[in-house]
Amino acid sequence: MGGQAARWRGRAVDAALWAACTGVLAAELAGLRADPRAETAAAAALLAAAFAVRRAHPFAALWAAAVPAAAASAASVLGLTAAFPVAYALPCVLLAFEAGRRSERAAPVVALVAGVPSAMLAVYGSVWVRGGDLRAALTGLTDWASGLIAVVAAVLAPWLLGRFQRRRAELRAAGWELAERLERARETDREHARLRERARIAAEMHDSLGHELALLGVGAAALEMTAGTGPGAEERRTAAADLRASAHRAALRLREIIGVLREDGGPSGADAGEGEEDVAALVSRCAGAGMAVRLVREGPDAPAGPAGRAVHRVVQEALTNAARYAPGARVRVRVAREGGATEVRVSDGGPPGGAAGRAAVGTGSGLAGLCALVEGMGGSFRAGPERGGGFAVRARIPDAAEPGEGAAGEPAGATGAARHRALIRAGARRRLAAAVALPLGLGGAVTALAFLLLWGVSAHTVLARADYERLRPGDARESVERVLPVFDYDPGPLPGEPPAPPGSTCAYYLVSAENGLPPVYRLCFADGRLAAKDVIARRE
Repeated sequence: MGGQAARWRGRAVDAALWAACTGVLAAELAGLRADPRAETAAAAALLAAAFAVRRAHPFAALWAAAVPAAAASAASVLGLTAAFPVAYALPCVLLAFEAGRRSERAAPVVALVAGVPSAMLAVYGSVWVRGGDLRAALTGLTDWASGLIAVVAAVLAPWLLGRFQRRRAELRAAGWELAERLERARETDREHARLRERARIAAEMHDSLGHELALLGVGAAALEMTAGTGPGAEERRTAAADLRASAHRAALRLREIIGVLREDGGPSGADAGEGEEDVAALVSRCAGAGMAVRLVREGPDAPAGPAGRAVHRVVQEALTNAARYAPGARVRVRVAREGGATEVRVSDGGPPGGAAGRAAVGTGSGLAGLCALVEGMGGSFRAGPERGGGFAVRARIPDAAEPGEGAAGEPAGATGAARHRALIRAGARRRLAAAVALPLGLGGAVTALAFLLLWGVSAHTVLARADYERLRPGDARESVERVLPVFDYDPGPLPGEPPAPPGSTCAYYLVSAENGLPPVYRLCFADGRLAAKDVIARRE
């Protein structure tokens, strides 16, 4: 029912527009033509067809409205009708706007805007050739230029405005679509927040508790080895071994918990859990727990903020892995800051006795998180076995990096939807500017050209007073024409004009190129000689 009602409303609008345009045209034709019935009926039929198909075929409708307007203009130029009815332009304006609003195609409008003035120029040309009057041709050229401006104003400008309206509608639709997407995204925000929190907790537990458990295992192993041989030594060794086994089981249980927390969450928590402890204090604490670790520092301390926390986390994770997978190995930590970045290298010689490397143990989730963190800050990260044995972690972290910044540094707000919306907005502005500037610019250029032509014609229609004074009745026409201007002048009927000599033909020239109605010179020729000359004043 809703679709049927919309179709009937559309037909009613089409009928109302047709009735309005046809009524205005019929009223104007009645004042211009003696019997306008045939022309009115033909125009009404074409306009009825145009408004009937304007929604499905907007360019066909525009051409159907432009054809009678072009025919009426040609008839006026050829002298078949008295004047051109301006009401022919009204349906062209409406249908051109509709074509721009409903379609992206430009070729039909370009063909119309170029074709109609070209056809009218051909009609004007035939009239100029037939008349053989150069001054009339130049004057007619200004009339053609005025017609060109009319075509631009009645077709091109409304079409461009219609395209602008289309872009605005697309922008509104894109905005509503974005709002709907945001509504749908809001429903999943809670789940995403829960997953991010789980990932943050997993990273914090992995970095902090895992490190502490690894140091606890190192301390228990050292206690087991130094239990001695005195009374109760066996009990101390057994207690230390149980403590080391408990630390190992706790580390395994922690890894299982972290695996559950990180499920679907991905590596996260880049900045969580490091606190304010610096690298030196971290290494000192590990050495106090019994780890054979040495720190080498070059350059100033790592900067505070995200870069410093990232350096701390890389060292902490590397020491945790060394304590867990290479117990008893000698570890070397090198932190060098130069060139606006901090380079970190943590290496160990492998477990004593050539035990199996860590590649066979563990999930590697901690190193994967470090890689995501460092590369997300614009740095580089590598971790793997050394050629001569052992394992090394290398990282380079820029001082000015921010957490989560992409390699290209693209701002988070530069989404695809925002870029698409900006493109639509820019295109709409360009079309609006073209719709306003093109007609104004073309109209100004054509008007300036028309006035220039009229000025040139007028300047070459003035007969100098001294030349007029030298002319005498009886002079040969050839000698008289040598001093005459390029164009003669057609003043139309002159009230009070004296009668011309019998059998003569007269030509008129301006006394001056001033505005208004300056006097004219009349020169009459008969039998190849100047028969009479007069100065005729004109009155309004």
